[in-house]
Amino acid sequence: MSGLLSTLIAVLGTLLGVAMTHLFQRRSAANDQLFATQQQLRSERMSVYSDFAGAVTEFRRGQQDRWHRKNEDPDSPARFEARVEAYRLRGIALHALFRVQLIASSHEVVSAARHAYTVTDQVHSAADKTELSAVGAQARDALEDFVKLAASDVR
Repeated sequence: MSGLLSTLIAVLGTLLGVAMTHLFQRRSAANDQLFATQQQLRSERMSVYSDFAGAVTEFRRGQQDRWHRKNEDPDSPARFEARVEAYRLRGIALHALFRVQLIASSHEVVSAARHAYTVTDQVHSAADKTELSAVGAQARDALEDFVKLAASDVR
């Protein structure tokens, strides 16, 4: 009888050990999967946010170039080329903004991105060099605000 009891205890102990091992392995696998997903999302956000910052920086440069070409000679081919380039850069920046909207985890990040895009879009319509400098600085500051919020979103 004691041999049967010992065997029964051994079998129950083995089954309990197998069940506990399975439970811990499932929990560990789920944690590993969650970590990998979070790391991938973080990496994608970093890529999207940095692409947006680069696109808006180039868009601002294009808008300033457009303003300068317009004020140098409104009827020149250089003005037309600068305007076409500014439109192209606007499209790239808008595409980058859409990507931010798709991946951002907070409304504040999206709002900051929209604001940076909108202020940059207004650069070419400055009345004079003083206003051009002021609007350009506002666009740069708006982009820096976006970068600060985006940095907190990827941490």
